Amino acid sequence: MSFLTIRFTLISLSFVAGVSALAARGSAQDHELKGFSVIENVITPGTEPVYQVDGYHVRIVASTDKTFHDQLDSLADIGQGKWLRFAGKRDGTGVLVASKAIFYPGKSGVKKPNATQLETVAPDHDSLVDSDGKFAPLHTKVRMSDAGGWCGWHRIPAEDDQQRRVRRIGMSLVPGYQKQISDDQVTKIHFRFLVVEEKSIRSELACNPGLVLVPKQVLDRLKNDDQVAAVLADGIAFNLQYLRANMVGNNGWLTAAEIAGEAAWAANPFAGAAVDGAMRVAAYEIINKQLQDERARIALSLMADAGYDPWQAPEAWRLLEPKRLPKDLTTLKETRRSSYQLEILNAQYRKPSGHETASEESRQLASCFSAGLALMKGLPTR
Repeated sequence: MSFLTIRFTLISLSFVAGVSALAARGSAQDHELKGFSVIENVITPGTEPVYQVDGYHVRIVASTDKTFHDQLDSLADIGQGKWLRFAGKRDGTGVLVASKAIFYPGKSGVKKPNATQLETVAPDHDSLVDSDGKFAPLHTKVRMSDAGGWCGWHRIPAEDDQQRRVRRIGMSLVPGYQKQISDDQVTKIHFRFLVVEEKSIRSELACNPGLVLVPKQVLDRLKNDDQVAAVLADGIAFNLQYLRANMVGNNGWLTAAEIAGEAAWAANPFAGAAVDGAMRVAAYEIINKQLQDERARIALSLMADAGYDPWQAPEAWRLLEPKRLPKDLTTLKETRRSSYQLEILNAQYRKPSGHETASEESRQLASCFSAGLALMKGLPTR
């Protein structure tokens, strides 16, 4: 790849990243939002349907510029498992009203899963697991060079209540349309959720397709099933991004020019950006922020669909951020991910009555305290 090609790629990615970040983070109605993902749910059917897609609630109206690909002819053909590329703006209720909508089918094809993909239960004894989800006896001599990246060769505790809990929560979050796809279809993701020993990572490890590993120390920090669901939902969203990358690549849904201009939509989160050396790192960081925001949105929608409290997601990531938890949890700082999720929650999710996180309570107390001091000094308050 030539230097000019690399530079053009980086400029394109930087421009798209800047525009997407501005659009995604702005809750104002004049910001255009874009997305491309599978339709997880049909919230409202009819002539002006509302779809849950890419972490947004997207309404198709009469004025929406609609395009249907392949065997799709009209909105009557659209439902769970179809794919939607859209652009539009939020209305006063937080719903994104699409100005443009391009629909794609969830194309099928037969691909027999391997035995490892179907092994969802941990062994009844401590063992090792590699990045493919293949188990090996605990004392097997393994080479880290064969580990398959940061997911490879983790110690996995024997099947117990903790393993069963993670598997139960994880499977409850898997979108309904995925559960309905037969095991031999290429669009089927064979999800497996496992607890592993890992002391340095404080998030899930989304490994080869469908395999989501959760470090035991992550579970030790989280306070309830809702917070565990937030972490597992992020891993599921990661896999949906991977599926999209495969669908786009295999079905020719985007032209080369569109891929260059809409890099995050076509990016394979397992592979990073297609550039070399330091340039690759820089481009990957740009794309990764876009993909992380998208996962954060999708995770909230997966949680809400499965009956978990999505407002617990930002608190989960605050709890996981520091190397050591402070004694006073009200001092926990917002992370980039938790701040973004709070913006999405405030834009399109109703907050349960009386629901406050510890950090929100501390901010409110601090605000009241500052206001009180200002009044005492005779200064104007904000």
